[in-house]
Amino acid sequence: MEALGGLFRPAVRCGSYDHSLYALDYQSYSCAYKLDCGGSIYGSPAINEVDERLYFASTNGCMTALYLKAVPFSVLWVQDLGAPVFGSLSINHNGNVICCLVNGHVVAVDVNGSVLWRGITGGPIFAGPCLSHVLYNQVIVCSRDGGVYSFNSDTGNLLWKHDLGDPISSSAYIDEHLQDHSDRLICVCGSSGSIVLLRVELRVEERYVVEEFGRVVMEGGVFSSPVMIGGRVFVGCRDDYFHCFRIQTNR
Repeated sequence: MEALGGLFRPAVRCGSYDHSLYALDYQSYSCAYKLDCGGSIYGSPAINEVDERLYFASTNGCMTALYLKAVPFSVLWVQDLGAPVFGSLSINHNGNVICCLVNGHVVAVDVNGSVLWRGITGGPIFAGPCLSHVLYNQVIVCSRDGGVYSFNSDTGNLLWKHDLGDPISSSAYIDEHLQDHSDRLICVCGSSGSIVLLRVELRVEERYVVEEFGRVVMEGGVFSSPVMIGGRVFVGCRDDYFHCFRIQTNR
């Protein structure tokens, strides 16, 4: 659930298990818009504020684009992706929408609803992709096969893969502040309770070196995505605790 900004009124938009997409006016505490989507929406939609478009996907396997210029919103197109979607959507630097499917596929769709590329992982995906300007043109995807995958955002080519050794149900998090030369840190949480930091280094011509930087094993499973702020990792665990870990680098 995220703010719509000034697109029509102060509002947030969110999907629901009841097969509906809602826009909620948080000043008047009322529903400003409701759309029947044909399937449950578990992840967050994505908004391109430049084009005033909202994209969402549901368990019916379809991605839908809405034009937000006026209420009621206009449905621009509906693309059948072929498998249910549980994770949030992301928009890359070209305005294309990146979506992960439960069948293990990763799909990029352009503003007209055409599928640009389709990548494949070795297991189901239940969380959305992770994109960051500090790992430019990379789409980081976590799969239940225990793999962390990086796809080229423009072409869908596999740049690198790292086996975590633990099924993953949540999204990765890319730290945008800690840096050692060309290295970047990515935090990934395994479902059985492993919290792992990966160091990614770009050498030359999209040749990457990926290595495990640190690992902590919790007493409960982790199914939520981590957050990294100011050299710390924050994560919720099924041991009924919310944990914070400090990252120690060699700098």
